[in-house]
Amino acid sequence: MTALSSLRPGEEIVPFGAPRSETPLATKFRSTWLASSIRALRERKLIDRYLAALPRDHHESMVGSVAGVWLPISVAMQHYAACDSLGLTVDEQVAIGRNVAIFAHRTSYSHALRVAKSEDVSPWMVFNLQQRLWSQVWRGGDVATFKLGAKEARVEIIAWPCSAITYVRKAMQGVLLAQTELFCTKAYVNDIESLCTSTTLGYRVAWT
Repeated sequence: MTALSSLRPGEEIVPFGAPRSETPLATKFRSTWLASSIRALRERKLIDRYLAALPRDHHESMVGSVAGVWLPISVAMQHYAACDSLGLTVDEQVAIGRNVAIFAHRTSYSHALRVAKSEDVSPWMVFNLQQRLWSQVWRGGDVATFKLGAKEARVEIIAWPCSAITYVRKAMQGVLLAQTELFCTKAYVNDIESLCTSTTLGYRVAWT
């Protein structure tokens, strides 16, 4: 385990919008994110197992939600708990997270790629988009990025109840991979155990 006190502070590239202690817990999320996650499960033929793990009274809210509406965080927690119970490998969880990010943020990613074709850009560009991407999906919580080196960053997520679920911790690696890989040859994402709690997550991101 990496002790929190031994972590390199890093240069704040995108700081939290408010002090950590004043950041409100996430309370809502966009149904587009849920639909993207359900789509990733369907593509892997996991939907039947997922529904079997989900309380029946939540089936309609999960697979029949209207696009573009805000849902309570309790729905996300139920969804991720069901995903966690599937016993997927780490590679599978990471791959699903990557796909969900691409599905949910395809418009923002398309814009970033158009800019990339006209400018000399790097993964630092997408880190500058992180808070906008976060606010498109979550109400409450926050994300910040710290520069550790020319091609290395630390990403921290706070005030996010979904952090308590193991599946989420690994799937978010995939989300960060999807973002970083837009502008590099190869990306690497590892969670920082000392920064992962019931409401927070931390990752070291590097690329070539």
